[in-house]
Amino acid sequence: MSPLTKLCVGMLIVLSLLTTAAFIVYVNKEDITKTALTTSKAALDSERLKTESLSQQVSAIQANLTANEQKATAEANAASAENSRLQQEISHLNVDLAKASGTSASQQLDIARLTEALNASQATSGKLGEEVARLRTGNDTLVRQSSELNSTVSDLTNKLEMTEKERRKLAEQLTQTQADADTMKKTITGAGLSPQQAQAAVNRSGLPAINGVIREVRPIAGQQYATISVGSADGVSAGMEFKVVDRATQNFLGTLTIVSIEPNEATGRLVGPNVAAIRPGVEVRTQL
Repeated sequence: MSPLTKLCVGMLIVLSLLTTAAFIVYVNKEDITKTALTTSKAALDSERLKTESLSQQVSAIQANLTANEQKATAEANAASAENSRLQQEISHLNVDLAKASGTSASQQLDIARLTEALNASQATSGKLGEEVARLRTGNDTLVRQSSELNSTVSDLTNKLEMTEKERRKLAEQLTQTQADADTMKKTITGAGLSPQQAQAAVNRSGLPAINGVIREVRPIAGQQYATISVGSADGVSAGMEFKVVDRATQNFLGTLTIVSIEPNEATGRLVGPNVAAIRPGVEVRTQL
């Protein structure tokens, strides 16, 4: 029972006691005037009305309290339900957080692996850049060398053309020299001169008598060249012609025209009817 209800009940008891006392006094004292009785009744009626009013207020307050208690209970139940729901959500969130943590750890590992791969790729890219730079430098060098080689080929081609022209000229000269030699030989033979007389005639011609042998034969730019065993110390000069003769058969193999001279050897171009047969050891002579 609430304190307000207790208060109302107490007041009712007091009023009842007062009413009972008034009634006893009224009984014992019949000589109390009707005016006092009427006044007491009126007071009692007034108190009774107040008591009823208080009872109604107590009932209203109790109803209000009951409604408030029901409302509070409903709100508490709702709060409890909400709390349960929030707890479930928190549980779900904790599960999601655990999953997210696992996913984050996996992603961190993936990021670490990707970072390592990226670093390796960047290192490889740097090496490839260096290799490309080296290849470009090499390519530039090759292009320059190719240009130089093309220029050299052009020069050699021009020299080869000039050499070929000179070879043809020398071949013509050789042919003419052979014809002249044959004519001279026939003339000497027809004149009935002895070998000593023929050699003396050659000596009188002013051509020095120099003899040597072939040391080396090698092709240069498609032309055969030979090195002989005599040089400037023996009186050899540039442009001098040597007749190449096979010692065994005394056959004429070709002509050697001197182009470079050393003290003890000289090098020249070979032309003639049988240049392919010229080997080291074959004899060369300025005079046949």
